Amino acid sequence: MRPHFIPDQSSPWMGEFHKHLVRGKHVLLYGNVLDHFYLTPAGEAQGRYVSVPEFLRHYFRDEGYEVIGHYDIVDGLSFSDPAAMRPIFDGIVATAKGCSLQDGVPSFGPHLSPRPGATASATPVRTDGSAPRTIPRAGGQATPLLLLPDQALDGIRHLLSQPRVAGATVVDYSDKLFGDAKHQTEAELRLLVRLKKIVQTAAFLEKGHRLCGRKNVLVIVGAQLGAIPPWFYQDNPFVALLQIPKPRREERARYIHTHLADFRDGQTLDPEEAVKVEQEFADLTDGLTTWDLDAIWRTSIAENVSIVPPKSLVDYYKYGQRDDPWERLDAAKIRHAQAQLEARVIGQQCAIQKVVDMLPAARVGLSMSEVTAQAGKPKGVFFFVGPTGVGKTELAKALTGLIFSDDAAFDRYDMSEYKEQHSAEKLAGSPPGYVGYEEGGRLTNRMRERPFSVLLFDEIEKAHPLVMDKFLQILEDGRLTDSKGQTAYFSQAVIIFTSNIGSDSLDQVQSGNRDGAQPAFAELEQHYKDAVRRHFTQGPPQGLGRPELLNRLGDNIVVFDLLRPEHVEGICNKFLTALEQAARNKRRLEIYFDRQRIVAMVRSLMEKDGKMSSGGRGIKTLLEQIVERPLNRWVFYQNPPENAQLAITPGPDGACILVNGEEVPR
Repeated sequence: MRPHFIPDQSSPWMGEFHKHLVRGKHVLLYGNVLDHFYLTPAGEAQGRYVSVPEFLRHYFRDEGYEVIGHYDIVDGLSFSDPAAMRPIFDGIVATAKGCSLQDGVPSFGPHLSPRPGATASATPVRTDGSAPRTIPRAGGQATPLLLLPDQALDGIRHLLSQPRVAGATVVDYSDKLFGDAKHQTEAELRLLVRLKKIVQTAAFLEKGHRLCGRKNVLVIVGAQLGAIPPWFYQDNPFVALLQIPKPRREERARYIHTHLADFRDGQTLDPEEAVKVEQEFADLTDGLTTWDLDAIWRTSIAENVSIVPPKSLVDYYKYGQRDDPWERLDAAKIRHAQAQLEARVIGQQCAIQKVVDMLPAARVGLSMSEVTAQAGKPKGVFFFVGPTGVGKTELAKALTGLIFSDDAAFDRYDMSEYKEQHSAEKLAGSPPGYVGYEEGGRLTNRMRERPFSVLLFDEIEKAHPLVMDKFLQILEDGRLTDSKGQTAYFSQAVIIFTSNIGSDSLDQVQSGNRDGAQPAFAELEQHYKDAVRRHFTQGPPQGLGRPELLNRLGDNIVVFDLLRPEHVEGICNKFLTALEQAARNKRRLEIYFDRQRIVAMVRSLMEKDGKMSSGGRGIKTLLEQIVERPLNRWVFYQNPPENAQLAITPGPDGACILVNGEEVPR
């Protein structure tokens, strides 16, 4: 039995809906139920966009259902054609406690009567002048009968359980009828049982009826399936679940094809240009609703943003800014990126090369992946792993400066704060009714405010597995929806995870070498990659047991080298240069370090005290003890004049420094 609309030219879920009803099922619609969708009625040359309630009314009317009911907790229960209720009005009268039908519309008994001179469709009042509990909608085609849920469900059950008149009823906002899906109150439980009884007792239409073989239908609509307890629909042969998704690519392409001329500069495109714009627009709007597409059109007109190129318009709608920092990454900047990053991160050429290789791909965007998938994913994803203190965080900060020229574009998350199961709520926000709901999620708030960012998730192995589910969605779809239903996009961000996985067993690699020498980088790299692989693939307690996360990382596991003796000089010079700059900027002092002797002393202390395993952090700590603190004391007490020149050299055994020949103890 074909529907009275053209499935191939309508939203796909509509065809699935028709199939379920032909099979005698009631339908629970959930998901993107507040959007509007393309519908092409049979016999009409052009389709139109309709809401879910509009589609259901059109569908049941065109299929030949005689009574079409609609219930929600605000407007109550109403019927599109009250006159058709006459064959079954006796049951409705009993349910409504005094409501009857006169001339096809309700009238009210002794305790409910219209105001003097009012029509039957006007709002009734009690004889004592108080407002009734049952409130009809004035002036509409539908006349509400019942407002309270228990009364409405009794009326719906009576309608659907009789076989003479074809009836269909929609229960809308069903996810607002109940509080906690896991723990219902006694009243909520009664409502759920009544709903279940309705779907079980709904009658097939009797022989001779034009819809003979079809069943009276209940359609339950709610955005959140999780608000309805699973026992209502699981293993229930009378109910079919149907998720309404966000528009697919072909639907978004149809939208822009239909509305292209309405966008700024859309009407000036020749046919070949129009096809390119439509294809790119459909790719870039993955995950958006039809209402979002309407909002993009309004943005184009209201703020004078051209549809050419579509990326500029869509990005402006998503991220709220027209200036794209990625567009400033020209060939010259990328060509010098390696040297610029190596000046800040010493001894990590292999890791830096991996990061630099990402930049052209992020800028150009060519990929073997599907265009829609690639367009939504983050610009770059890295898993930095290696010993502590070797520059993982510093490289993330240096990359931020290179791309965005703004330190505020960097944000670090200490994942040791996300050890507990409930801590996932910190990222995307607490559920409604819980503490912190109004504040939203830290991560989602951040990305809506600053979509062009480098995000560092430090010590990711310490996060609870449920937190990792959030990252799975971010890496796959490039977006995350918070507890308020607001979506944050990550397609303009770089995601970096850092980890020390494998460091606790690094001594086994080193002890295998002759004289305890440091392992070669190739050996070190293999050790860390194996450790990461075990962590993600082995089940608890040895590992996380989430191989799908490892698959999302691909070959983006970046191993950092050990601190080696030849790196000490570069790291020392970096910190000493920073100290010189601070003295010049804050005190207008010119400092000259005896770098050769200072470096020799630091290298000796690092090797002698076994501090090489502490990485660059250990070098910084030594320089703070040997140079920085004594220098600050000397400047504080001596108060040298501006433009004074200070020559600094270490004293014997590093016990002091000499400032212009004057000893300053550590």
